Amino acid sequence: MKLRSIISTVAATVAVGAMATDYTAGNTFARLPVTANYASTIVALPFSGCGMAEGSIYVTNLVMTTNLDEGDTLMHFNGTTWDAWEIDDKGKWRGLNTSTTAGGLAVTAPASEVAINCGEACWLTRKTPSNKFYLYGQVNAAKTDVTVKSSASKVLYTIVGCPYEAGDFDITGITGAAPGDTIQCMANNEKGYVEYLYTNSNWCAAQTTVTSSKLPAVLGGGETAVTNTTWTAISAGTVRVPAGCGFMYGRAKNAGNLSITWGD
Repeated sequence: MKLRSIISTVAATVAVGAMATDYTAGNTFARLPVTANYASTIVALPFSGCGMAEGSIYVTNLVMTTNLDEGDTLMHFNGTTWDAWEIDDKGKWRGLNTSTTAGGLAVTAPASEVAINCGEACWLTRKTPSNKFYLYGQVNAAKTDVTVKSSASKVLYTIVGCPYEAGDFDITGITGAAPGDTIQCMANNEKGYVEYLYTNSNWCAAQTTVTSSKLPAVLGGGETAVTNTTWTAISAGTVRVPAGCGFMYGRAKNAGNLSITWGD
C-alpha cells in the first residue's frame, strides 16, 4: 500500500458587515490518497471536521466520493449496531437499512449527521479496489486514544485506525497487550488478512511448516500432510499499518479494557 499526504494551510479573511472587521483563521487540512488493493478495507479516521475540537468528523466529510462507484458501502460500529451508507446513483452517500425493529426497518442516519471519533475506523467496500480513495479533514495536533473493550465471556474485536495523516504505525508499539490478544491486518483479497498473536511478552507471527507422515498399512498406507504452526516474535518495525488504513484488535477474555495511545 502506497500513500502520500497532501497538506494545505487555509487562511481565511472575512469582512463582517459594515464594520469591515477582518477575521483571520488558520487551519491545516489534508487530502490523503490511499492505495489499498482490497475490495474491503479498514479505513482509519486520522482527521477531524472543520472546527470540531472534540476530534470527530462527519462521515460525509471524511471519505470523499471521488473514485468511488455506485453501490460502494461504508460501515461503522456505533457500540450497539452497525451504521451503513452507500454511494447512490448521484454519487452521494445515503443511509442504508441495517436492522429490523418492532416498528419496522432501522435506517442509518444521513452521513452528514453522524460524527465518528478520530482514531476509530470504518469498513469501506468497493467495486473497483484498484482505484485510490481519498480521506479529507482537519489535521489534529493531538491524537485521540482509542479504547478496546474486553469481555468476561468471549474475545471482543474492535476495528481501529491509526490517526496519522503521514507516516505508518508500528503495531509492536502498542503497550498493555495481554496474552491471547490478536491483531488482524489487511493482506490481499485472496488471503484476507494476516493475524498476529501476543504471547510470551511479544507480538508474534505464525510460522507454518508442512511435513509428511507415512500411514500404517492397516490404514491404507500412503503419506499424509502434517501441518505444524508455531508463533515467532516479530521485531519492532516489522509490521507497519500505513496512514489512512486500520486493523482489527481482538482483546482476550477477562483482560480488561485497553487504551491504545497513538502518541504525537
